[in-house]
Amino acid sequence: MSLSSLKLSAVVPRIYNNFVSTKVLGLDVTETKATCDNCLRSRDKRFTYTYKSNLKCCTFHPYTPNYAIGALLSSQEATVGIEKIKSKIQNREFAFPIGIMAPFDYQYLFLTKEEEQFGNDENLLCPYFDKLKNMCSIWQYRGVVCTSFYCRSDYGQDGQKFWAVLSDYLSYVEMALAEECLVQLDFSPRDLSDQLIYLNKREFEQEETEQKCLTPDVDKSLWNGYDDKIEFYKKCFALVQKIDRTQFKEIMGHQGIELEKEVIEYAKRR
Repeated sequence: MSLSSLKLSAVVPRIYNNFVSTKVLGLDVTETKATCDNCLRSRDKRFTYTYKSNLKCCTFHPYTPNYAIGALLSSQEATVGIEKIKSKIQNREFAFPIGIMAPFDYQYLFLTKEEEQFGNDENLLCPYFDKLKNMCSIWQYRGVVCTSFYCRSDYGQDGQKFWAVLSDYLSYVEMALAEECLVQLDFSPRDLSDQLIYLNKREFEQEETEQKCLTPDVDKSLWNGYDDKIEFYKKCFALVQKIDRTQFKEIMGHQGIELEKEVIEYAKRR
């Protein structure tokens, strides 16, 4: 993909084009210094430390929302990432109705890592990374962190601030849409909170530091009677595809729309 005048609409999942403000989608988010195809951090010695070129900043396990999982599973492709997603679902590897999260063992490893392990420790490599192609295999539906992380911006600190604000906004969008899917599929607020306690955990029991999957009983209790998880995720994708701008504003509420305005404001400061 050419980075010449890259618009946000070409960066975020294409389903966002149905409802995110055209002013936001039309923002120029071109970055020429730090790109995934030619990792700056693996070759620029001015950084405190460099990344390995075969790992880059992909030493991170993203949260992927239910509708994005559904979009990937609706694809006819058989990529490394899609096959890994199917494996995670089958093995109860922290595949929840709200989306797929990093297992506790990974969360603990990431939380307790040394700074220089990021970009250098293969144990932290994203499960959706295609080693043969040296690139993301779910790029089209990658999560917020992967969309908005830049080790350096063409616009300096103003550019970094823009990406931080955009990350806050997209995180809000991502969770609002994932939660909306659960509401429409008859999950209660309690059901939702029971799942979110597994996301971004900070304190671990000893056994949790090695936990890779959920027990059958816990997994069943969280899925609210849905047995076919792949079809469930596809339903989430179908629900989000039907959302228009008016419905989106209702889902986002006042806070979400204010975040949207903030993205545009910070884009102008670059």
